[in-house]
Amino acid sequence: MLQANRIRNLSALIALTAALLAPASASAVEFRLDGMFRFRANLFDTLSLDRDHADTEEVRHFLDHRLLLAPHIRLSPEIHVFVEFDIMDAARFGQEPQVLPAAGQIQSNGTLFNEPVALSGSVIPGSDYRESMFVRRAWAELYTPYVDVKIGRMASHWGMGLLANDGSCNDCDYGDIVDRIMVSTSRLDPVRISLAVDMRSEGFINRDDDTHSFLLSGGYMSEVHKIGGYVRWTRQPSNKFNVLHGDFWGATRLGPLSLELEALILWGQAEDTELGVENLEILAGGGALDAKLSINPWEVGFQLGIASGDSNGQDNEWHTLTMDRDHDVALLMFEQPMPVYAMGEAATDENQNIDASRRLTSEGVSNAFYLRPRFHIDIRENLRAGVMLVAAFPVVKEAFEGEVTAYGMEIDLDVRWKLYGNFELGGRAGFLFPGDVYGEESEFTFGGELRALVHF
Repeated sequence: MLQANRIRNLSALIALTAALLAPASASAVEFRLDGMFRFRANLFDTLSLDRDHADTEEVRHFLDHRLLLAPHIRLSPEIHVFVEFDIMDAARFGQEPQVLPAAGQIQSNGTLFNEPVALSGSVIPGSDYRESMFVRRAWAELYTPYVDVKIGRMASHWGMGLLANDGSCNDCDYGDIVDRIMVSTSRLDPVRISLAVDMRSEGFINRDDDTHSFLLSGGYMSEVHKIGGYVRWTRQPSNKFNVLHGDFWGATRLGPLSLELEALILWGQAEDTELGVENLEILAGGGALDAKLSINPWEVGFQLGIASGDSNGQDNEWHTLTMDRDHDVALLMFEQPMPVYAMGEAATDENQNIDASRRLTSEGVSNAFYLRPRFHIDIRENLRAGVMLVAAFPVVKEAFEGEVTAYGMEIDLDVRWKLYGNFELGGRAGFLFPGDVYGEESEFTFGGELRALVHF
């Protein structure tokens, strides 16, 4: 009910804002509907990484689907309203949409170090909330000769998506969402500068338990060359929580060669937390470099990335960086929590009978250095196939028990076939050779995905 009231209030605010800003002269209202339908067949073999374990999960296979509707209402050349509806988001065949709590670098008091995320109506983490359709985003935009203004619940994205990721890719499952008021320059192109205020947690009205962020971002953003910065200060006065994110991003195209780099750091502190830790100190960082060479019909790419880690998760210093969950590097590694089990104290009906309490890695690159070379070929104009290798190593080995050297290596194969312009069939297969991070008993595992996409 709380989320429903918030959505109604937000929709009313957007409608009122659009009405107040609408010009006196009448103009034809234009409506456009964009969106996507995605169907996936998934199979994962023994994410416990130990087939002889008494609680091993064995093979997990299921079907899921998602329909995204994105209406765009053009009230005038200056005023536009956008809405995004998710229908049966990640709903498995034969089940209602699952409620998944927000994740990432989070304290138990709900203060996120990174962008907030939401999936399947999980607006109240851990609640018994069910809904087959919900409003993911709704916002209004006003374009003037001097500045552009955005107000409402909208996507948050920057650079390669290591910190802020809108989840717009075909394989993405989350997408960062913020309640934001943003003002951007409109006459300095290709230079773009934006100022924004984000409301992350309202708390009690007229009390200092709210969480806000203040954002400054921008830079030189031409079609060929891009370079800029992203600085965000997040604060919660009630526990004197302050975190500063700094992010540098650059991208360029030099003929057939494309280069992209993103580097980020977060620094902050809190006097009190519900973790029972006082005088919490935060300092972490990471980044990624991606290079791609495209010479028809070949494409060769290479990406490397790093995210800092922490040797002691029980002290008052936090040094772990977790990249956004929609920055996917493989089908299995840092995408599927491992190891997980089908039995155990933490396996319940609410979590699909999966015990993840003993997992060593979760969604999102964390405490890792990874290398990802890849190769693709266009067999036909509408048919592409490729192979990718991912090797990852812990940055702080002391975070794990024993003498460890690697998370392991994964080989992924993928193929995409575009039909009729808007329809695409595809498949991926991943073969993981786990390293000693997962223990000496860890075994080879694999997974696969078949998907169908319709864009409109």
